[in-house]
Amino acid sequence: MQLSHADSLFKEGKYTESFEVYNQLLQKEGHATPQMLMKMAYIKEGLGNHSEALLYLNKYYLMTSNKNARNKMAELAEEENLEGYKVTDYDFFKGLLNSHFLWVNVVVISIAFLLFAIVVYRRFWTKTNALPYAISMCVVLLLLFFVSNYELDIRQVIIADDYVYLMDGPSAGSDLVEVIQKGHRLTILDEDEVWVKVAWKDQEAYVKQSKVLKVI
Repeated sequence: MQLSHADSLFKEGKYTESFEVYNQLLQKEGHATPQMLMKMAYIKEGLGNHSEALLYLNKYYLMTSNKNARNKMAELAEEENLEGYKVTDYDFFKGLLNSHFLWVNVVVISIAFLLFAIVVYRRFWTKTNALPYAISMCVVLLLLFFVSNYELDIRQVIIADDYVYLMDGPSAGSDLVEVIQKGHRLTILDEDEVWVKVAWKDQEAYVKQSKVLKVI
């Protein structure tokens, strides 16, 4: 009901009001539809808030691996001179695996069962060589183990404010690494309740949790 109401507000051009409803849904339910995330990104871009626009685009991309969303993120990042938006083939593969996780598992399990049936048939019924199929089944089972236990989460944060301090340790008394503006995307290396350890320009740094938006 709330989603339909938000969509109606969006169609009427009441973007700020629709965003408030979308955001309430996101906070309450803990998840969103891809269409909802795209609309939230569109609204924030229209309001000139590129850091939050990139946040919702990023969430949308992780759900869909949509190339247009990836290109849009790269375009906004280039306009704002932001770091962290270069997508590697490895990142793209993780995104695809994440967005099709259930179907990948179903397909791999189905292939494993088919190979097992062939092994049993050849070994006990036709008395022919089943070794190649047994080896293939083992490979597929290893693939299943890999897919099921693979770290799918691309753990990243987006800087939420301007003039955010990156420190070389998890303390306000640590040495300053750099002062950066909102919108930069950084990969999480570790975190606690107060600090996030991130990768920044091929080095490690720390930023306060209150200064970042979680992409996941």
